[in-house]
Amino acid sequence: MAFESKQFGIVLKNARMDKKLTQAELAEILDISLPYLKDLERFRNNPSYNIFVRVMRYFNLSADTVIYPASNLTDDTYQKVKRLLTRCNEKQLKVILATTEALLDANEPS
Repeated sequence: MAFESKQFGIVLKNARMDKKLTQAELAEILDISLPYLKDLERFRNNPSYNIFVRVMRYFNLSADTVIYPASNLTDDTYQKVKRLLTRCNEKQLKVILATTEALLDANEPS
């Protein structure tokens, strides 16, 4: 796969910690060895395509977070907000959008 192992490792570790899973628990869920999972989180190895897909699906993540990283994609707060948004219904998303736009407008100079 054409991406930095560091980016995948950061996304993987953040997602695992957000779900409050140990490395051993996640390795069992993904059906991989614990040393392999540790290597992925420590940027020592790239995942196979199959493992990449399993991780993205299990954590309900977009592959863009790894393939097209932006500067704030590695930020823990940004990642948590993004994952929480996937749990919102349309009405909740509209409230969040309006609130975010109001916050940004309030910070713009007049």
